[in-house]
Amino acid sequence: PSLVQVKGQPTWFMCAGFSQCGVRQMQRWTTSPAALAGSAGALTKLPGVDMAVFSPVAQHWTASPPTFKGSPVPLSEVAAFIKDLLSSDPFATGDAVPFVDFRPPGEGKVVAISQRQLAFVVANVLMGNTIPVGDGLTAAVKRCAAHAGGKHGFLYSLLSLLAVLSRELSSGAHGSMLVGATPRAADDSWRQRLASSALAEPKICMHQGGPGAATDCGEADFMSAGTSFQAVTDIAGGVVGGGAQLCDVADSQDESLVQFYSEVLAFSFFTAAGSNPAAAENSMLPVPFVLLGARRYVSDVSGESSQGGACGTIQQKDWLNQGIPQGAVAANVDGRPATLAASAFVAVASACSACMSGASCDMSANVNNQCDMQRRHLDKDLSLWYQAYEPTMYAAPVQEAFGRVIRRIGTGPWGAGVWYGDSQNYFLAVWLATSLLKGVYLDYYIYDHFCENPGNQCFVLGAKGCSACVARGALGTLVQAAHCGTQSVHDMVNRFKGQTAQSLYAPLQKIPGPPSQVFDALIAEAAF
Repeated sequence: PSLVQVKGQPTWFMCAGFSQCGVRQMQRWTTSPAALAGSAGALTKLPGVDMAVFSPVAQHWTASPPTFKGSPVPLSEVAAFIKDLLSSDPFATGDAVPFVDFRPPGEGKVVAISQRQLAFVVANVLMGNTIPVGDGLTAAVKRCAAHAGGKHGFLYSLLSLLAVLSRELSSGAHGSMLVGATPRAADDSWRQRLASSALAEPKICMHQGGPGAATDCGEADFMSAGTSFQAVTDIAGGVVGGGAQLCDVADSQDESLVQFYSEVLAFSFFTAAGSNPAAAENSMLPVPFVLLGARRYVSDVSGESSQGGACGTIQQKDWLNQGIPQGAVAANVDGRPATLAASAFVAVASACSACMSGASCDMSANVNNQCDMQRRHLDKDLSLWYQAYEPTMYAAPVQEAFGRVIRRIGTGPWGAGVWYGDSQNYFLAVWLATSLLKGVYLDYYIYDHFCENPGNQCFVLGAKGCSACVARGALGTLVQAAHCGTQSVHDMVNRFKGQTAQSLYAPLQKIPGPPSQVFDALIAEAAF
């Protein structure tokens, strides 16, 4: 079996592993979706969501329905869309649904489905439907409802996905394809490209002012998904969504980002939760994970946070993203044509510097880039970045789509967030690792008050901007302007651009420890 067609359009394809592509693994819904269709009503309740959580969201939505494409989207319109979805059998599989469990073990997994099919999955979960092995989205909905005080972000996110698609997917349209995938295990294959790959000049974007403000490079904040063909880097831990467990916005980027990228949240369906509470608690997407074609549905999220603020805020009024880009790209999935949105979400973890340092470095040393261990895991970080972003690490049927969708990588202080890596060392690591990829360029965003480890990224600005940046963004933190060095990110780019990746990798491997900042030490040691 290949890419399964529905009404003449290729709309789903799955791999349960590298050797199991195209195999149809099905789960039966506990209740026929068609039988649930008549229960949607006017959406005065959602059987799959605790009323204590649903009621305040419904009351707020009814009192102030969000606007999309120039007019409000009332809950009644969402209800009509849910009814239409449940009646439509978008997979053409009756009361069964194709299913792949993304949880480990196993590599090379793929779920490629249409926007309509994902909306159908969400509609079923909200209506209380699930599958025999249990699904991760149902587990998340129950888990979040059980939290003290209730968590509402996940429900706004899922309903917002349905609200937008109710306007975009008229007359039974399937919309674009979404491709979720996991790569093979990390390895050292990147070393083969060190001598032949050139360090391509990255685009450096300095965030201007508070949350939601523009950058000085003319591009939108990378977390907003406003730049075509740019992947948003989720600065992840072990699972997508981290400690917030998919429930609500929080004070870290990884915990918050899934609330704004509703399709990523919905893809947690493809993790088997089972009936064991412990298993359900861990039914979250693994890292690394990519979702090609992912879009941002909810406003607003930015890497720049207010003092003590969360990483993003779901707006109280008109929280639907009014600026969803309409760019699309044609690509083959398993040799058959498909259309994807020209954007992607990539969750990738770095080494945990603070974990590796342990008691040898206190927090003051960590946030000021004064810990030697912060400079001793370059190879691991290069392997992890390459694993997540190199198309050939993924199953062959989706490699073309990967290469066509991801042409730029947007990131902030990957590795230097709540795992307290060295922001200078990590800029060089992501620039080096991105340069090992073919036809992909780096967009690097700098914040004076990133929502993780605020103020630390100021150190990449060197003598020309670090002190002022610390004064603006590091209030109430342990970051000290006394540790600002001389060399800046721009100096590093000017010195190394166009050279081979090996020319940067070699001196980084033997970089001396603090107190000098990495940029200064690199220039001094290399005697440039």
